[in-house]
Amino acid sequence: MYFTDRVKINVSWDAAYKEYLPTTSFNPYVLREMVAFVPELDGGSGRWLCENTAWPAALVVDGGQVNGFLMRRIPERFRMPWGENGADVPAALQYLLNPQAYLKRKGIHLDGPTRLRLLEAIADVMARLHSLNVVVGDLSPNNLLVDLDTPGCFFIDCDAMRLRGQDVLDQVETPEWSIPGGGREPIATAASDSYKFGLLATRLFAQDQMGQDVSVLAGVSSDLGVLARRSLDHNSTSRPSMGDWLSALRTVHFSRVPQQVPHTHRVITWPRSSRNATVPPQPAPRATYASMAPPTTTPFGHTSPHQSVASKPAAAPRPQQPPVEHPVLTAVVAWVVLLLGLGCAVSVVAFVVNLF
Repeated sequence: MYFTDRVKINVSWDAAYKEYLPTTSFNPYVLREMVAFVPELDGGSGRWLCENTAWPAALVVDGGQVNGFLMRRIPERFRMPWGENGADVPAALQYLLNPQAYLKRKGIHLDGPTRLRLLEAIADVMARLHSLNVVVGDLSPNNLLVDLDTPGCFFIDCDAMRLRGQDVLDQVETPEWSIPGGGREPIATAASDSYKFGLLATRLFAQDQMGQDVSVLAGVSSDLGVLARRSLDHNSTSRPSMGDWLSALRTVHFSRVPQQVPHTHRVITWPRSSRNATVPPQPAPRATYASMAPPTTTPFGHTSPHQSVASKPAAAPRPQQPPVEHPVLTAVVAWVVLLLGLGCAVSVVAFVVNLF
């Protein structure tokens, strides 16, 4: 592998040159088709492929013989100080498949949500590759680079991928990442990609380079646990597609995003003697408004939330006050009534006496 600053991929990206050893057996015609593949795609798909993979971009020919190809150099976001003594290295996924103590020692901060978003990004790229009739084949943590800050991935060794059923190199599998069946199942298929993605998802959450126990992933989401078990099924026809994985991962991701809801606070003052009493729920008070006033606007045409208000409710009738009593006047009236009563009584007695 050589770096070259004399050539730019797509007139913008730094290039690297991969040269095949004389002993390497490869198919130059299929390699030529891989180079021609990007120009055949629409502009958006071609750019997407070059932004997510180190896809072969140009042939390198010497004396009429193909010796290798140019490809995009690894973007800086996929390089991390994870090497010995903090050396800057390609951020291969293999670093993440280790116990927490190892991650802490390397300064790698990796939590559950980041793992989910990373898996979502990988599933997204693989699903789109499959839609372009490209199979990863040798999916392993060595040829898959990651970015944890803005979870994403970048595939290298793309000349090992299978394009439209054809291979540049003989298909091989990384130890501990091979499909089951002892050679009875064909490799480099959408089904084998699904199997290896199931391994990747399981091992990323189990923090284990060789594990196949899906219980940890099932603890995160029952749906993901089911997909992992299906992916690791020896029956290749039972395995889910990358689209199934992507859909499930997105569902889990959105279900874990906290919903923004208005905060409503209801204050209840409890008497000291009844703090433990059970109070039946009361219906929320309802406010009745006669009409809604049109919102006023602030300069630049923005509605001010402080000025768009409801009209005030009609004023309630003032309660009638009881008549005010004056104690002196009340006493005078009482004496007058008493004297009038005595006068009437004297008159009645005199009338009776005269009568006899």
